[in-house]
Amino acid sequence: MTMPVAGPRGALVLGGGVAGIAAAFRLRDAGWSVELHEAHPWLGGRAFTLPSRAGEPPIDNGPHVILGCYDEFRWLLRRIGSEGRFARATRLTLAYRERDGRASALRLLPGPVPLTFPIALLTTRALRWRDRLRAARGLAASLFVPKDGCSLAQWLTRHRQDGAPRAVLWDPLCRAILNAEAEEVDAALLLATLKRAFGGAGRRGAILVPDAPWSAIVGEPALAGLRDEGVTVRLASRVAALEIDDGAVCAVRFADGTRRTVARDELVLSALPWHAFAQVAPGVTDAARLQGKPMLSVAFWCEHDPGLPADPLVALVDGEPFHFVCRRAGEPRERFAVISGGARGLDGVGVDAIVTRALEQLRRAFPAARLASGVHARVCKESRATLWPRPGERALRPPAGPVPGIDNLLLSGDWTDTGLPSTLEGAARSARLAVACASRA
Repeated sequence: MTMPVAGPRGALVLGGGVAGIAAAFRLRDAGWSVELHEAHPWLGGRAFTLPSRAGEPPIDNGPHVILGCYDEFRWLLRRIGSEGRFARATRLTLAYRERDGRASALRLLPGPVPLTFPIALLTTRALRWRDRLRAARGLAASLFVPKDGCSLAQWLTRHRQDGAPRAVLWDPLCRAILNAEAEEVDAALLLATLKRAFGGAGRRGAILVPDAPWSAIVGEPALAGLRDEGVTVRLASRVAALEIDDGAVCAVRFADGTRRTVARDELVLSALPWHAFAQVAPGVTDAARLQGKPMLSVAFWCEHDPGLPADPLVALVDGEPFHFVCRRAGEPRERFAVISGGARGLDGVGVDAIVTRALEQLRRAFPAARLASGVHARVCKESRATLWPRPGERALRPPAGPVPGIDNLLLSGDWTDTGLPSTLEGAARSARLAVACASRA
């Protein structure tokens, strides 16, 4: 079966994650007729709300937070009317819990982050005085992003950040932003993000926590907004292959056996994740050489207040295998989640054993917590939640925009080289960069 061609200045967007949604809006703004195909029955990509089960509250496939400096992603949120669904944090606040249950926090004062962050480091109880000075020097050094492709762990050693500064400051930031450990990530990617977040006003470095399920923030309003803009959205439409002939995409084949012909003056903008693009267009990029990092979370809902702190995000210092406790803004204390960035040490572990380990770690970190009974849990693991940002990996990431040698194909997605890591912001930024090239493609 062959589907008809849309006509002149038509654009096919493949993938309905953040990059695909943002690209569809930007293409419509530029006057293109847009048709978007998404493999799942919902929009949102790798950030979505799980299908509900009887008696469960709405559970996301992992707690999702953003930074105030996510300008491109916040543009998309404004476009679909969701920017107000985040707590109005005006500066960075991060609570800590030691293994022995000791509580502390890093709280910035109002004002420019370059001034207030050193003050916060020098006054926090999370570090001893000597370690506070080391952390402050490391923060100053982070303004100069390295170009030698070193790992973050190597950079930390070079700047004497090992020990307490790393455990309290750098490891939580690395896991929260890159979803990986310091030994396995490119230092430049993290430091470039921190420079954007902590190089200006305090609100840019604030951690913004949503107050609603992710489907209500992105998936559902994006679907309504795109259709209002005249975008044809086809859900449960999985791309099987791109047919390329004479230097252009001439057709798109779908998993249901349909085939969509593509005219020479039409655009095909891929917002597929790297592993999906490698399958539908083998050899076009180095996508097959890229690897992903998993993320595992356990969502808890209790029949009583378990006595955990009210902070929306708590970093578990030297925590293993879980690194954060998170809850949506305004959510009852009976609901919370624990997150393992990179899911290290949990491969092959059964669901019941994962929940048991999570509860054991929570009891150590929060000795007064009431977690002996009336506790329900659901485990969620995303096997390729983010791109693995290894040192040297950037050379394998194609730029967001035209594919050399294929006239009508554009690439976007958090795995393209936008200068940012594989984040919601990177995905939204890639869409703007790709669509900026649309008229020249």
